Amino acid sequence: MSDPNLLAGRYRLLERRDPTGTSWRSRDETLNRDVTISEVRLPPPGPHHDWLLGQIRAAAELRHPGVITLHDVIPGPGLMWLILESADGRSLAQTVRAEGPLPAERAAEVGLAVLDALTAAQRHGVRLTATPDTILLTPDGRVVLTGVAAPVPADDLRDLGAALYTAVEGHLPETRTAPRMADGTPLADPGTGVTASGPLAPLLDGLLSADPARRPDATSVRLTLESLAPRPAPSRRRSPLLAVALAVVAALVVTGGVWWAVSGARAPDPAPGPAPAAAPVPLPTFFTEEIDPCALVSEQQASDLRLDTAPSRGGSKRCNWGAIGGEPGSFQFTLQIEAFRLSSVKVARENYTRFRKETAGRTATGVGLPLTVGRELEAVPGIADEAFTKEVTNGLTYTTTVIFRARNLVVTVQYSRRSAEDSGGATREGALKTTRWILGTLSRTK
Repeated sequence: MSDPNLLAGRYRLLERRDPTGTSWRSRDETLNRDVTISEVRLPPPGPHHDWLLGQIRAAAELRHPGVITLHDVIPGPGLMWLILESADGRSLAQTVRAEGPLPAERAAEVGLAVLDALTAAQRHGVRLTATPDTILLTPDGRVVLTGVAAPVPADDLRDLGAALYTAVEGHLPETRTAPRMADGTPLADPGTGVTASGPLAPLLDGLLSADPARRPDATSVRLTLESLAPRPAPSRRRSPLLAVALAVVAALVVTGGVWWAVSGARAPDPAPGPAPAAAPVPLPTFFTEEIDPCALVSEQQASDLRLDTAPSRGGSKRCNWGAIGGEPGSFQFTLQIEAFRLSSVKVARENYTRFRKETAGRTATGVGLPLTVGRELEAVPGIADEAFTKEVTNGLTYTTTVIFRARNLVVTVQYSRRSAEDSGGATREGALKTTRWILGTLSRTK
């Protein structure tokens, strides 16, 4: 005989997690584990009802360490009970209330984790909100977004900016109104905490700008946060497979390798041109030694990209990372990086311009397979001195190419997936992530 005190004959409600009674700490008696159960009231039949159901279905497929996991759904009259992962910890609001504003380095670390979670959710079509109340900091170091579905926000990055501002300032931006806890206690005294002159100030000013044109894009936000966050210790362990996996196929199949040759070597200019006014990553003013392309990505980074961690050389300027053996075809990825150190900044500019022109006009692979444009060539602001990206498919593989110039160095990144399409933008995200890692490595070059 079923226990009448169990929801769906399985879940025991233990205590409320919020004063409204819509969220409960609970116990799954079948699997003997703690869960959180949240009640979601369904709107009347119509577009909003359909949208909400779509969000819940998409959230059920999402697996990411930075997003609370949805285990199950129990329908009821006019509502749904969401069976969620039970994650211990304090919200960002509670943490700031108890410990005071966070140091800029810790706030940047939290911001990076939230940005990763938002990106993974967006790839699955799930819209989450990043607020001081929905960002959970766990004792084991995880940063988790606890909201499963939320109305589509006007700007995810602006929400992130407001959360980071609250983290380092102790109060909400602009109004200086202190957010309140569930019991009505203010988060912090608006007159206390760090000042807005900290290292995150330029980024926060941009994210919170009333003019959308002044707000930085996700790539620029990530670069800034990575420059401030503590660097993790090197690790040789392979990261776990995420449902939102990145995977690629050999770039040679798609493009036959990079289809140009670097030329025009000459004596160095007396002095390289001036650095750009606001380079997001500090780089040497001139590269005096050859760059090893195989040293630009670490074993851990290759593992994170779901690549074989042992690369192969294609000469002194090219390095290739193959797919992991045994993976399903659509989860196989490859990476190719080429690094060309030119004799002068002028020659580097000339080669970069030529690469851009040839990339824009290329219509077939090196073995003659026709190419279809997945995303037209476009400039990517905030990467080195200049950069562009383009996405193509030959019907078998999909490749994102990023080419950038840093002073007298030109680097090409080609990240590919064995699939005719790139649903969710996996190759673009992987190529841009690789580019950010390369910039970080180059910034430490003597």
